[in-house]
Amino acid sequence: MEKIKVLYIDDEVSNLNAFKASFRRQFEIYTATSANEGYDILKTKPIEVVIADQRMPGKTGVDFFESILDLHPNPIRILLTAYSDINAVIDAINRGRVYRYVAKPWNDYDLKLTIENAYHLYYLEEQNNKLNLKYRKVFADSSDPILLFDLKGRIIDFNKAAVNLFDNSRALNLVALSSILKDKNDAIQIIKKLNSKGIINGYECQMYGKNNEIRNCLISANKITNNFGEIISYQAIIKDITERSKMNQLLLKKTIETQEQERERISRDLHDGVGQSLAAIKLQIESLKANHNQNNGIENELATIPEILQEAIQDLRRICFNTLPLVLQEYGLIKAIEELQSNVFSLDFMIVFKADNAFPAITKSLEISIFRIIQEFINNSIKHSEATEVRIELENNNESITLNLKDNGIGFNINDMELFKGHGLNNIQTRIDSFKGNIKINSIKNEGTEFDIAFPIHLN
Repeated sequence: MEKIKVLYIDDEVSNLNAFKASFRRQFEIYTATSANEGYDILKTKPIEVVIADQRMPGKTGVDFFESILDLHPNPIRILLTAYSDINAVIDAINRGRVYRYVAKPWNDYDLKLTIENAYHLYYLEEQNNKLNLKYRKVFADSSDPILLFDLKGRIIDFNKAAVNLFDNSRALNLVALSSILKDKNDAIQIIKKLNSKGIINGYECQMYGKNNEIRNCLISANKITNNFGEIISYQAIIKDITERSKMNQLLLKKTIETQEQERERISRDLHDGVGQSLAAIKLQIESLKANHNQNNGIENELATIPEILQEAIQDLRRICFNTLPLVLQEYGLIKAIEELQSNVFSLDFMIVFKADNAFPAITKSLEISIFRIIQEFINNSIKHSEATEVRIELENNNESITLNLKDNGIGFNINDMELFKGHGLNNIQTRIDSFKGNIKINSIKNEGTEFDIAFPIHLN
């Protein structure tokens, strides 16, 4: 094991000689009779522990320690003093960052332990510095934005990638984490989860990027603690998934469009092919019945066939409407909802529909998605909510298209949302996500369920 490298500075040569005689076997010793000689040794030797006498001509020990802090901050500093001067000791701690002070004359055993303990501190600090340098390199070179924020949620450090994402380092310095998040509640949730679990993986949120552009991001974060396990700060690594989200959204939209195109083809084939054939058979059988009045047996048998075929035609038309109403393709969303309203109306259930007179032209794929959402909501209201009425409101407020759906059914507990998701909500959510819309759900037991859905117009 290498010896600890010790520099001892004292203007009294006898003290230097006594120190060498006592410790030359344990330590690698360097001596100097002045501050200037001490500087020269520090420049050329990897000193680990520096001992200086307080009472020296020119510079005191405290002055010397203070003067080497910038160029040589790593060696651990020990002050020797022959006086019971508490002010000098306080000054040494405040200005020279002294590890220990030792009274002269020293006790060899105590001084040896002090030097060894000082070296252990030096070693730990060296290891810590190496880890910090390694971390700083990873921090600076990371292609992912990294933020450090304090216990109050204020950003205290960030890397170059974070500056590139947010486009302004001044905008990040000591600002609240919540100020760069679109939803301020996300900052509260992030810190809450960090305090309870110590780590977050892939928290999805939206952040303000360059020019306040909304960016879809995933945040992975952890808390940073001191040696006593106390939280001193938090670190967050950000993944910008905006482009990936756009691709997923486009893929989802294309998938839905493809499905709807196939449904449209099936609807037209059933309506124009099978439907027409069944109608023709009905006419032929009615004609056959009219020409065979003399045969009561045939008449009784054939009398039921038109009724059966009429029911089949009605079922076929219902299937076609549910698959994709042709009125939606030909006359648009408003007419399709009105037809749905007339088809569903009965003594036990009714639909009340209100639409904005200034409803804008929207893409066919969005029209289809809105219609499917309405169908799904009505089906849920009939099958699961025991509702007798559904109210539909469709409005345009220049920034978004809003769809309000409300029934008077039995409702459900919002805390049981996982159970409710099996009732078509997943399909509704998928359609909303494909157009970057949002949904707010409110349900009260025995009073009913309400969906507030908004689609941004600029995406349509």
